[in-house]
Amino acid sequence: MDLNFLYIVDCPEGPDERTRHLERKGINHIIRQDTRGRRAGAINDGLATIRRPDGTLDIDFIALFDVDSRPDADFILKCINALENDPDAVIASGSRYITNQDSGWAAKIIAAEYSFFEDIYQLFEKFDGFKQFNGLIGVIDARSFDKTLLNEHVYCEDLEFTQRVYLEGKKPVFADTRVGEQAPTTLKDLYNQRVRWLSGALDGLIENMAYFPHANISINLKLAWFTSLVLPFGAILLTPFIPAYGLRLKSKGQTKIISKTLGLIFHVWFITLCGKVALLNRIRKKRTAWTDSSRSNI
Repeated sequence: MDLNFLYIVDCPEGPDERTRHLERKGINHIIRQDTRGRRAGAINDGLATIRRPDGTLDIDFIALFDVDSRPDADFILKCINALENDPDAVIASGSRYITNQDSGWAAKIIAAEYSFFEDIYQLFEKFDGFKQFNGLIGVIDARSFDKTLLNEHVYCEDLEFTQRVYLEGKKPVFADTRVGEQAPTTLKDLYNQRVRWLSGALDGLIENMAYFPHANISINLKLAWFTSLVLPFGAILLTPFIPAYGLRLKSKGQTKIISKTLGLIFHVWFITLCGKVALLNRIRKKRTAWTDSSRSNI
């Protein structure tokens, strides 16, 4: 393959040590003078540098990563293989895992949560469920961006993109590979992140409730879409089932099972609270603020 790397760096205050490092190394990059559209805006600006005059892209695939993404060595190849083996596939990705789970109790809980979603995604892959890859971290068929942009005005551009893919009769696929990322390390960061995510889920429900039930997709997919977006607002209902999932964590070779199980019980209550806040913000027409999470050294 011919690979082309592009770093997109938000620098509202001008070039900094990151961009100077990229310049010294001769690494292709663009500097954004503002944070317009956040991640969606950054991706759109990156795509603008490789579009033909007619708006199409002269490439086959686009791999998207965050600065803290740590894909396995086979990640891109396995995702491309998954896309090429399914004519309806638009985006491929693999299991998520937390790289900084030793940095605090919040990160440990998220590591257990990601283990749960790995099981869910594998189940959805077999039974035609609704699969959404956070941040669009993965490999995307470049044709899906021909003459189109990511929506910069929604809370979660990844959810908006995924819903559009399904409504167009296409789908994401799950590849047998992994990508690591950092979890929020403080309760405040986790709260801000999940309120924004659930605000995005509300956006998705309200904007697509009239389309998904009538879309030319399976009933399994329709139910999985609805359940995926609604269940977090009542996540507290999962409390009785969490001890049983603790046994699953043990079977997967994880450690500190008791603390992670107790952490997951706290987490479903916490997510339910975040859902209530997102609902109140929607009712009050209050915009949920985007806040950056602190990261470990990268």
